[in-house]
Amino acid sequence: MRSDAESTEVQTAVPDEGLLKYLVYTSTPTRQMVPEDFESILRTARHRNRRVGITGILLFRDDCFIQFLEGPPTEVDALLDDIIADERHHHLRVILTETTVDRSFPDWRMGFGTPGAHEPVGLHGVRDSFNDLAAGADEGVVRRSAEDCSNWFKAKEHSAAS
Repeated sequence: MRSDAESTEVQTAVPDEGLLKYLVYTSTPTRQMVPEDFESILRTARHRNRRVGITGILLFRDDCFIQFLEGPPTEVDALLDDIIADERHHHLRVILTETTVDRSFPDWRMGFGTPGAHEPVGLHGVRDSFNDLAAGADEGVVRRSAEDCSNWFKAKEHSAAS
């Protein structure tokens, strides 16, 4: 598992006024992804997200992206338009969108994780929430799986920092 967080500088820069949009999407890369691709994606995302108040995480496994975004609704919508136009991936599906007042990822301008296939995301031995999200299951399963992935990422980051 590789992950990157920018917790110290983010906490003071994230505006939390008003309603936020929480969005989860999946997509498929158009080509084999290499480390430089991820570095470019994260560098661009973190720079933009810092300016516009977006936080979230990006997960990648088995040729599938799952990204969690949260922030001011107009900024999340504008970012999604840019993501849709990005030639590095296709078959983008928004699988969850909600309005919230609390952030799930206040410490990450764009956290990143690459859970291995041998590393189920979610409840050990019960299901793999990453696969549930990638498959675009029904809304209830997607909501629970998104929460599982969020908790999994936070636990991984916490254990890596310890």
